[in-house]
Amino acid sequence: MAGVYRQLISSLKPDAQNTLVIGVIITSQNPRTFDHQDKNRSGQRSVWTFTLRDSVANTINVTVWGSPDYINKLSAAFRIGSVVDVINAKVQERKLGDKNEAFIPSATSLCSLTVNEGVSLIQNHDGSDRNEYENLLSVPTKSVSGVRSLQYIMENMEALIDQYFDIIVVVTFVGESKNIMTREGRSMVTRDFEVTDDSYPGTVALKFWENDWVQRSGDWEPKRTVLFIADIQVAFDRFKKKNTILITRKTLITENPNTPKAEIVRNSIKTESEYMPNDPFIVPRTETIRNIMTIKEITQRLNANIMRDSERVQFVTVLFGQVTEMNLDDVNTPVLVTRCALCKRLVAGPDESCMNLNCACGNGRRPVQNILNFYIKVNLKDETGYLVGCRLSGEVAEKTLGCTPDEFKAMTFEQRSALNWKFKLEQVEAKLQVIGPSASFPRSLYNILFLKRIRDVINSQENFDDDTADVNP
Repeated sequence: MAGVYRQLISSLKPDAQNTLVIGVIITSQNPRTFDHQDKNRSGQRSVWTFTLRDSVANTINVTVWGSPDYINKLSAAFRIGSVVDVINAKVQERKLGDKNEAFIPSATSLCSLTVNEGVSLIQNHDGSDRNEYENLLSVPTKSVSGVRSLQYIMENMEALIDQYFDIIVVVTFVGESKNIMTREGRSMVTRDFEVTDDSYPGTVALKFWENDWVQRSGDWEPKRTVLFIADIQVAFDRFKKKNTILITRKTLITENPNTPKAEIVRNSIKTESEYMPNDPFIVPRTETIRNIMTIKEITQRLNANIMRDSERVQFVTVLFGQVTEMNLDDVNTPVLVTRCALCKRLVAGPDESCMNLNCACGNGRRPVQNILNFYIKVNLKDETGYLVGCRLSGEVAEKTLGCTPDEFKAMTFEQRSALNWKFKLEQVEAKLQVIGPSASFPRSLYNILFLKRIRDVINSQENFDDDTADVNP
């Protein structure tokens, strides 16, 4: 590229001119907007910070300044996993004692990059070496020799307060993303999740506040996704009113790190789960679910459990009740989601990539190929109470409705309404996976594993009896 000089992160010097730095974004913080006024101008300014990596050993923090529109477009275009060219950024020496260092990851470079709107440029890197940078996403950002066990940290909370540690853990639970309003009136999206390792008998609850991580964590697979978390902090959680471990702005996360320790942790959880009949992520075959409960009994069992951070009640049951809402004909409640056809991850739209660098569609080796999936909220009731927001999705939804997502999408409003009324106010047999709340997850989850109208169940049984009578002497 004419006029700029490509440099590695390790070779950057303060005040270097016309630099071109190539790397992969490994973490990204939410943009912030504030009122700005000086002698030359006034108005709103925005800032966005991310961390760039160009080799196993080298990382650098990048701060981008500009108008709210510029920053919002840029942060939406370049996410974790994007390989980018940072052109003509201002190279500054880091002030290691500066208080701002507490709010950014501990990069290896002694410099930082500042990108100013109209002066510097960030663009997609389209070189043949993209894969080399993308492969860095699975390389831990620090040596795993310094990893501490969850057992050690949880047993020594008081002595370790305000310190940072590195851990390797497996994800055991991923909650739904939640929209919240801060005290300052800002709207934010968060996601709670839980982790454990081979040393700890329970689970530890964590929370994401950064948009990129909220989105990426939605694709994690419980009991399979392993995380190397660098610089997680032991701190007092003012929401839980106790000491715990927290993800902060200094924290760096490597998904499914390519280290033997990751396999040890993953395999230890798999082995243990084979002997855990109450494991919330092992769903039995529906024909083996025979325990019948009323909604009152389900609620009593949930409420009877004394919740601690490491405990959550979970069970499967049969419920005989009535569908009060399914909303298949509600234009304000979408019931279809888009997933990558190869890796099944959620994507933002029909033409968007899945952002999974291990997927041929996500890393650009194959064209985008997405499919539609059902994701329906169903309300149930019986004579004892209500269950609101039960989840009917995937193949279970297709079997229940008798159509594919593409067939449903092609239906007229009248056809969708007829399908909706096929179930609404009907008596049904529902087989549910119930996952109760914990200290960090205030809501229960009700996953529908089987749903059929009682009249259809009776008809099926009568047909079976008739067929049997024909062959018996």
